[in-house]
Amino acid sequence: MQNKIQPILTGASIHPEALYQLGLKAFNSNNFENAVNYFKKAIQADSQQPHYWLALGLVSQVQGRLDEAAANFRQALKCFPDFPQAWNNLGSVLNLQGKIDEATVAFLEAVRLKPDYILAHNNLGGIYQSQAKIKEAEGCYRKSIELQPDNMYAHFGLGHALIVQWKMEEAEKVLRRALVLDPGNIQVLNSLAYALKEQCKHVEAATFYQRALLLKPNGLKAFIGAYLALPAIYSNTAELFEVRKRYTEGLKTLRDNTENFLEAEPKELLLGLSWANFYLAYQGQDDKFLQVEYAHFVADILRVATPDLMQPIKPDPTASQRRLRIGFLSSFMRDCTVGSYFKSWVTSLDRGMFEIYCYHIGHIEDQVTQEFAHASDRYQHLAGDVDHVGRQVKKDQLDILVYPEIGMDQGVLILAAMRLAPMQCAAWGHPVTTGHTNIDYFLSSKLMEPENAQAHYSEQLILLEGIGTYYSKPALPSSARRSDFSLPEERILYLCPQSLYKIHPDNDRLMLEILARNKNAVLVFFQATDISITRTFMKRLANVLDESGIEKSGQIKILPRMAHENYLRVNMLCDVMLDTLHWSGGNTTLDALACGLPVVTMPGEFMRGRQSYGMLKCMGLNELIAHDHKDYVEIAIRLGTDRDWHEQVVQQINTRSGAIFAVETPLRQMEQFFATACNTRPLISATDNNCN
Repeated sequence: MQNKIQPILTGASIHPEALYQLGLKAFNSNNFENAVNYFKKAIQADSQQPHYWLALGLVSQVQGRLDEAAANFRQALKCFPDFPQAWNNLGSVLNLQGKIDEATVAFLEAVRLKPDYILAHNNLGGIYQSQAKIKEAEGCYRKSIELQPDNMYAHFGLGHALIVQWKMEEAEKVLRRALVLDPGNIQVLNSLAYALKEQCKHVEAATFYQRALLLKPNGLKAFIGAYLALPAIYSNTAELFEVRKRYTEGLKTLRDNTENFLEAEPKELLLGLSWANFYLAYQGQDDKFLQVEYAHFVADILRVATPDLMQPIKPDPTASQRRLRIGFLSSFMRDCTVGSYFKSWVTSLDRGMFEIYCYHIGHIEDQVTQEFAHASDRYQHLAGDVDHVGRQVKKDQLDILVYPEIGMDQGVLILAAMRLAPMQCAAWGHPVTTGHTNIDYFLSSKLMEPENAQAHYSEQLILLEGIGTYYSKPALPSSARRSDFSLPEERILYLCPQSLYKIHPDNDRLMLEILARNKNAVLVFFQATDISITRTFMKRLANVLDESGIEKSGQIKILPRMAHENYLRVNMLCDVMLDTLHWSGGNTTLDALACGLPVVTMPGEFMRGRQSYGMLKCMGLNELIAHDHKDYVEIAIRLGTDRDWHEQVVQQINTRSGAIFAVETPLRQMEQFFATACNTRPLISATDNNCN
């Protein structure tokens, strides 16, 4: 903006700069009608002054007339192309209009013209974040802080970018600084509480959620965080059941207060629902009731926040006369467990039957993402809020929408509650019922489900043969030596490669007994993404060892996180994989078997504790499946001490792996199911599996 000047009278008229100043005065007094009149009169007198157009655009923007605002800012740039404020304001309007790419260009031009333009750096960081370009966003916020160390908005944005990258310890430091700069900022309080929660600092996290609630008692995000937060690691089973009881009571309180939340604006409601009860399923209990209760709560909120996205959709009566439009929506269309498991559902479906749409809403893209994209008729990397994503998906008029995982990502959990296609399915990327009434079917593996499986699901269960998917056998890397990974040469290595939050306290007794029975045994784990989770888990193991009286002699080895090739090498160097109770290995077991590493397992009550069981059953390796805790320990000890039997098992694994790798039958069955369901003929049931 130009410096203020005094009105200059020219005869009976007022100088345009004086009109401009009068317009600013009216604008600052929220007298927008007068402000518009003054700015327009200034422009009539001199249309080549860019700051007149900029001011008129600001009024239009404040009044919500975005097209007019954009036109005014463009006119300012026509007068003076190197006007950074006009580029920044144009970017803001384009962002509000959903024109993300154009907005990005505008913000980039603003910071190019004015490298110390803090507001533009923050805006650019925000729009990068909305596009899931997290590293770029982080760079913008760091630049803002460099320019202005006390800029709260930059600290808050950086904190959020670090949370998305799972850098919780660093995020905590940044958000604490933001809170010093603005102690009453509810968004900062909620984000800081979340970062603390994910570091197992639960008491302190609860304190910040409560501070947010004191400032706004009906704040949905703080309320959910205060009442439903779950730890990643439990010190023992007693703590687990106490937490579960508290969660159950908190969920009831949440539902009882539903009406109080509905007073908020729709956007605030959607932001408040950004929550996933991810750790609940790792408690090893029947979660159907709790999942249904929470899903009903989400639906109640969405019927107010996005009512049109909750309405039923009638199937297209002409669907049988063309290729079926099938969409896959996930945050994990990349190199990870979900990507490995379900990539074939996109790459190998019959393109003569299906027109394939992929919606990737995660912030990481890699080579596997490109495979999803190349196999699709239409691939979109959708960013932004769930309302925007939901409308983009619904606009494509799909016949079928498949969520490979529901419950691992906050956005997916909300979208799955909506009705975006006539037929909606979940799969076992997160193997627990969703509870959502708008998810019609749950696709699972017949081998991995117990006989009473349908009772565990609110959806209709569809069982696919074998392991339920086409899974390519990973190519093995060159061999390595134990010393390459600081692994002891002469010890028996029992690998437990699961994420540490999957290791239920019930596993501790089994591991302890293996160590007690075999003094030469070493348990090998991998670090968690966040160091605090590793510390908490190691403290639990140390307590168990201390209570047992077992002399410590290097029985525990924690390896750093590593690239997949090196991870496979570690599998090749170990003697036995110990599968975990209640939540068994999936991708980890497939990797182990591909490496010829024997796996000992004991099937649980629910599918999520029976994945390794299904794989071993399919390969005919029943001798590795324990019937009880005692049997589990006996199998593990024998695998580690009886070298002849160990070699015999390894040979069987290597010769029978064709039963679980690269099997197309589940895909063909899934195609038949989709075709039958969309043609409204009676649904097929799972055929007898061909694994003996």
